[in-house]
Amino acid sequence: MITKEKLVNELNEALKTEESAIPLYTKHVSSTLFLADMEKERISRIKEILNILNSDSSKHARIFKSLINKIEGETKDVY
Repeated sequence: MITKEKLVNELNEALKTEESAIPLYTKHVSSTLFLADMEKERISRIKEILNILNSDSSKHARIFKSLINKIEGETKDVY
C-alpha cells in the first residue's frame, strides 16, 4: 500500500525523468557530429531509434500527467 502523497511524488519524479529525456533524445537526433564516422545505414537506424525513444518518452510524460491529475482529484488516500 502507498499513500496518495507518496504515489503522486513518485509519479512526479517519473515525469521529471521523462521530461528531461525528451530534449536529450531530440538533441542527439539533430546532431550528426557524433555519428560522422559511421555508415549511412547505421546512422539512419540510430536516428530512427532515437526518434522512437523521443516519441515514447513524450507518451509516457502524458500518461504520468494524466495519472497525477486523476489521483490528485480523488478522495481516497491509500493505493
